[in-house]
Amino acid sequence: MEPFTSICALSLGLFCSDVALANDAPLLPVSVTTQEATTKVAAAPAPDIKPSASAVLASVQSFYDGTTDLTCKFKQTYVHPVYGTRTVSTGDLRLKKPGMMVWDYEGKADPDFYVDGQKLWVVEHDTRQVVSQKVEGNSNLAGAMKFLFGGQKLIKEFKVRMAPDKQAKSYGMPGHKVIELKPKEQNPHYKSLLLVVDDLTGRVDSFVVRAQDNSTNHFVLTDVASNQNQVAKDFKYVVPKGYVETRQ
Repeated sequence: MEPFTSICALSLGLFCSDVALANDAPLLPVSVTTQEATTKVAAAPAPDIKPSASAVLASVQSFYDGTTDLTCKFKQTYVHPVYGTRTVSTGDLRLKKPGMMVWDYEGKADPDFYVDGQKLWVVEHDTRQVVSQKVEGNSNLAGAMKFLFGGQKLIKEFKVRMAPDKQAKSYGMPGHKVIELKPKEQNPHYKSLLLVVDDLTGRVDSFVVRAQDNSTNHFVLTDVASNQNQVAKDFKYVVPKGYVETRQ
């Protein structure tokens, strides 16, 4: 895989070239609050009525609103249908509010990602280069991972529906619901997001990012632990000696 393609695969499309925006079938806008969704779920007779997509999304928001930090292991499968490529990577994810995270890949040739809330670094170990950019004013940065940080933006910025049967069968897990989200404002990097949501907690145990070129990034999260009192300074990245930093 070429270096640029590798960064594209491992960055949720943040460093991919922009392509023409596709026109997809409209989804229903989210129009209920967390409280309203919870009330509807509680009042719904079981098993005749299934939770709505909005109620499932509200449960996701509730879980991550109550999460100050998170650690887990991840397995990422990147598939590009045009080139027929499939790349599998693994690593560890650390996250802390507000807006801090580290994607630490196990592969020595895979770039790692650091975000301290103000700046993002992409560390290319094989070329000993670091690409950095400011988070402020970059609306696309980590847009596909907004659910990890919760907040009202989740239900304000996305349209939601239950995932189509084919996608639900492909990515679903026992004891989980699969919902499909699309940004209300078209994004040049990704067109949709699937969340595989635990029925009991609202935690996302898997998610799929579909790019504008129809490539997919499928993440499975395991060994999830939250509210571990992580320290903010541990998310600050220092460029190692011998590495060259390029600012964007």
